Amino acid sequence: MLGFESHCGNWRKGEGKSDKTEMEDPKHLRSARPDQTVILVVDDEVMIQNVARITLEADGYFILTAHDGEEALHISRRFPGTIHAVLSDVRIPKIVGMQLRERILKDRPGVPILLMSGFVDVPPPSNVPFLAKPFPPALLIDRIRKLLASAPAPTV
Repeated sequence: MLGFESHCGNWRKGEGKSDKTEMEDPKHLRSARPDQTVILVVDDEVMIQNVARITLEADGYFILTAHDGEEALHISRRFPGTIHAVLSDVRIPKIVGMQLRERILKDRPGVPILLMSGFVDVPPPSNVPFLAKPFPPALLIDRIRKLLASAPAPTV
């Protein structure tokens, strides 16, 4: 059975120990600080996901992580609070980045989504925020701050 385990605010798949995943018991999904900004990071490359997570956690964000589009959509739908932003790779398994973006926006209108990729055959539309890989940590922080600053006030 798959469950989710926390690692310093990072949620990822792990082996569940009961019939109920932590994702189905949302009281475990809250940050320690209610005012903390929550970002969902989606990438199937563990190295990229970890660099993004560590960089953003060091800047004070609460991070949820997913390894594919289906897992990201599940987390987005089950997370009980506000997700302030999403950082997603364009090429991820199960639901690709642009489709994931559309589906999350349907469930959470207005959430800012920053797509990233090192391999883009067709770049996303100009109105879709995009970050080319590889990127230095400072650039990631800068782009996330700008993304959050330009977003409408979140609703729960």
